[in-house]
Amino acid sequence: MKPGASGRFRAVVLAAAALLAAAGCGRDEARPGPGAPDGARPSGAVFVYCAAGVKEPVEEIAKRFTAETGTRVEITYANSGQLLGQIETTRTGDVYIPGDVGFAEKAAEKKLLSGAPRPFCFFVPAIYVRKGNPRGIREVADLARPGLKLVLADRSSAVGQIQEKLFRKNAVDEEALKRNLVASPATVTDVALAVKLGTADAGIIWDALSGFAPAEAETVAIPTEKNVIGQVTACALAGARNPAGAAAFLDYLLSDKGRAVLSSKHFTVDAPR
Repeated sequence: MKPGASGRFRAVVLAAAALLAAAGCGRDEARPGPGAPDGARPSGAVFVYCAAGVKEPVEEIAKRFTAETGTRVEITYANSGQLLGQIETTRTGDVYIPGDVGFAEKAAEKKLLSGAPRPFCFFVPAIYVRKGNPRGIREVADLARPGLKLVLADRSSAVGQIQEKLFRKNAVDEEALKRNLVASPATVTDVALAVKLGTADAGIIWDALSGFAPAEAETVAIPTEKNVIGQVTACALAGARNPAGAAAFLDYLLSDKGRAVLSSKHFTVDAPR
């Protein structure tokens, strides 16, 4: 962790805890009704920890959920590891949407979940390059070419975890990658931003972000047989103050309405073959 980063992270955790406490004080109690735990129906607010890589569709789904149910959705975004740290520290919040199933498994091991993680969508890694691909990058192994400026997300993120598996699968020289590395931002959107701004020649992002900066950058697809696909899950939290709301929001995320939003944002809702 870079100097000062630990202090900033503690500040984020404390701020999140204060926000959660304030949100919890203002929530309405769930009222009896069909389709929710113990016959309750959603009300008040649902607090969601969401991986930054799936921010756009989750925001849209949350707006529609609120419009249909009257239940507010309060969302905090960060990378999956940072969010898991906040959940473990505060022991509050209703829903966790990490960018890879591995983080959900860690949360389950720490007894932070209520029920099993529910598959939400899939993250498909792609190579993000400058518009026109001036460095001629065609495959994952090309990222180790000498002189390339490379940006790769931090290991605490979902894409950071998956890209390591991707490099091993494609037998890429890790030392060569390190020599090319110019930045290790916290989230996949920060990786895309670095390529857009020209800070780096290339990075690994999710293919759903291919339209992030169409005037400045583009994606190079990775063949499925050479790729490592990430599974995004949505999880109810054991510390939920609004379990009825959490259950209803999860149902909405995984419904045909939620899948339609994901598809409209170019996210993969069925496992790639």
